[in-house]
Amino acid sequence: MDRKAFLDQEPPAGYIAGIGRGAAGFTTSADTGSVRIQPGIIVLDNEEEDINGSNAEDENDDGLLGKKLNRDQDDEEADRIYEEIDRRMERKRKDKTSTEEETELASVNNTKEQFADLKRALSGVSDEQWENLPEVGDLTRRNKRARLLEQQQQRFYAMPDSVIAGAGSIGGGSISKNSVTDFQSISGAKDKLLSRQLDSLVPQSANDATEDIQNDIIAEEELVSKVGDIKKGRLILSSLRKTNPYKANSWIASARLEEQAKNYTAAKNFIVEGCRKVPHSEDIWLESIHIHQKSTEGTKMCKIIVTEALKFNNTSEKLWIKAFELENASDIVSRRRILMKALEFLPQNVKLWERLIDLEEDPKDVAKLLHKAIELCPNEWTFWISLINLSNYAESKNLLNKARKSMSDNHKVWIAAAKLEEREHEDISVKKLSTLMEKGIKKLENSISDKSKLLSRQEWLGEAANTEIEGFNKTCQAIVNNVLNIDIPSDPKEKLSIWFKEAGHFANQSRFETSNCIYQYIIEQFPNNSECWMRLFSSLKQISPLNLDRLFSFYEQAIKLNPQFELFALMYAKDKWILAKDVDGAREILKAANKVIPESEAILLAQVKLEIKNMNYEAANKISTATVELLPASSPRVWYKHIHLKRVLNMKSPDSKYRECILSLCNESLERFPDCDKLYLQKGQILLQDLKNMQIAREVYSIGVKKCPKSIDLWLSLVRIDEREFKILIRARSMLDTAILNNPTSEELWNEKIGIERRNNDNIIARQICNKALRDFPNSPLLWIQNLQMIPKMSQRKNAFLDALKLTDNSPLVLLHIGIFFWLDGKFMKAKSWFERALNGDKNNGDCWGWLFNFIDKHGSDSEKQTLLENFEKQYEGINKGRTWNLINKKVENFEKTPTELLLLVGKQLITASTV
Repeated sequence: MDRKAFLDQEPPAGYIAGIGRGAAGFTTSADTGSVRIQPGIIVLDNEEEDINGSNAEDENDDGLLGKKLNRDQDDEEADRIYEEIDRRMERKRKDKTSTEEETELASVNNTKEQFADLKRALSGVSDEQWENLPEVGDLTRRNKRARLLEQQQQRFYAMPDSVIAGAGSIGGGSISKNSVTDFQSISGAKDKLLSRQLDSLVPQSANDATEDIQNDIIAEEELVSKVGDIKKGRLILSSLRKTNPYKANSWIASARLEEQAKNYTAAKNFIVEGCRKVPHSEDIWLESIHIHQKSTEGTKMCKIIVTEALKFNNTSEKLWIKAFELENASDIVSRRRILMKALEFLPQNVKLWERLIDLEEDPKDVAKLLHKAIELCPNEWTFWISLINLSNYAESKNLLNKARKSMSDNHKVWIAAAKLEEREHEDISVKKLSTLMEKGIKKLENSISDKSKLLSRQEWLGEAANTEIEGFNKTCQAIVNNVLNIDIPSDPKEKLSIWFKEAGHFANQSRFETSNCIYQYIIEQFPNNSECWMRLFSSLKQISPLNLDRLFSFYEQAIKLNPQFELFALMYAKDKWILAKDVDGAREILKAANKVIPESEAILLAQVKLEIKNMNYEAANKISTATVELLPASSPRVWYKHIHLKRVLNMKSPDSKYRECILSLCNESLERFPDCDKLYLQKGQILLQDLKNMQIAREVYSIGVKKCPKSIDLWLSLVRIDEREFKILIRARSMLDTAILNNPTSEELWNEKIGIERRNNDNIIARQICNKALRDFPNSPLLWIQNLQMIPKMSQRKNAFLDALKLTDNSPLVLLHIGIFFWLDGKFMKAKSWFERALNGDKNNGDCWGWLFNFIDKHGSDSEKQTLLENFEKQYEGINKGRTWNLINKKVENFEKTPTELLLLVGKQLITASTV
């Protein structure tokens, strides 16, 4: 290759080799020699401005820099001196340079000796190791190639901002959009985000919220220093004392500052000086007493101080009370003398009179003092009421009249008058006391010009509650009867709402008599309003502890005022039976109600239920038979209950004529009510379970769907008997399609259609049917549960959980099955929380109780299990939902099972069904 011509040429001025590829040239003093400004030479920077902002070039040539300086002998002498100094400095520099070169050479030799052994070790390096050593000239290119290769191997993926934010906020670490993709971190962040979204879709319980706060928030306590800058405070207070020596606050603050600094002598000196400067300030004397009480002089010195203080402040209530307190509590004479002396200067001071009256023990002396106190303090009600309580009836009435004239705007006078009448006349009627209170309220309205000073309804009711505490129940009722309509809306609904709220408020505060008076007033105003009575009973039952006597008294009033309203008798009998455990009492209530309303179906069925629950089957059968004969055409419910009772009796003691008897009853009931689907279902169950006749049972169901084509339960029974009993899958599918044609909006039928395919292991068809059904019924919990169960992996279900919860509005069924999924996945704490959420969402669903019981039975403690069973028994009467629950509960063989035994059976059945 020919040599390039430019390589033999001189480089241009300022050329720096390698600057095109990023190298930077530099020069040192070794290249250019030392740079020094010689004396007499002025270097100007044309780019730099002078102080005035103009460049040196702009200066006038005739200026200082533009003239040639005149040199004389002194200047020559100075130049010589400078040159001599330069020569000396040059010699020193050369000596220093030679010294440094010698040192560097010695260092190099030392370094060679230091690494000699390493150099000798290089002889053992293999050829392969030598080849792997990087070339110095290729270092930059090698790094560049490595960077390019790393960039080529990187992959970037679009990621939602919610996942990125979720990763950081949940604790899964931060994910940057420009970082290398970490699929494990992304997956973990996404799972945590989905989990948090699932938890946020349903409300957390109070216990969960409390636990989260305890686990996630650490309280930090900071110690706050209370010690101030003593020196700075002294300077400031000293200035204040000098500026205004007759201001008490400066002396008090100075004394307190010294007291805080534990300098008690200085504190005393300051406060004594302050008392001398400002003797007419009661506060400074009180501070002096406070400081001296801590000293060795103690009470004796304080008595001297307070005596001196009272010479200057004989109308100070605080100082007289302090003097009273300094006396020994057992020295009644001295204390009385001080108070008497104080009252000479402050005859209308209520606190002094109160302390003087408290010192007396003889009622006659107390009465005398009270008479004098009332004379001097006529507007102080406590003196009036104390004297009234010490007086007889006639004197009390006289005193009340005087008090009414003296305090015409005081409502307590009228309340005291009512309490006096109740105290003296035990048989006085509430009506008379109500008349007295009505008169008093009108007098108050006329005597008080400013209506804002009148008592509100809540304040009057508070006074009524106070009279209840004192034991004046009739006065309490009299007040309530006269004030409930104060500032009340005219709308009856609003009025009742306010009254019930106020009654509940006082009941929760254990002011039961006040609450009763409000309830009594309500029923007097609305004696025949059933809704009013129902709210009353509900309010009474919510009060804790429950007062059964009060509740039952209101029931008796309700029945007496509304004898034809059967619901009151039913509620009374149920509460008598359940709450009071009084079966005989409940039986008598129902008998009395049956006499008043002999043809009441509800009362007759309640009598049957009462006897059955107490295992008095013969009496139950007798009442049930009489009911069917008395009311044959009343409703199918009577026939249904009667037939069910016959099945139970046959189970307990089999009857040879059972077949003819039971079928006769079924046929008669269907003749009277041919459109009742429950009767068809009952007959089919009897044929299938009791008489073991599947063919006739299917015929009954077939007839039932023709008579009641809108009955979903009948269609499902027909389909299931074909599928499970006859094993004719084609006919079952055909019946189900016919059912859907008749009931196109039934999600239960679509759910069964999916279930058939899944039970027969045709998951592809089941998935197709489920997708179609969800398009038509996107808010169906049953279909969403089927959809979730067909998703194979838990990680894939989480997105579906979110969709299911949103579209079903947090359905308890969906919550329940999410808990089941978490349990199967080994997430026990999450499973428990979802079970509890499902139960809180619907406490009437027996399946929710069953699943939570199964979980606690396996993973919970004995106390948790006992608590669950207790809560279940309280809720038992209202539980009427749940497919498995209804199946177990309605079986004849489980008729006598206790609630706990039923829950155990439901739990076992749920586990069995989930494993099939």
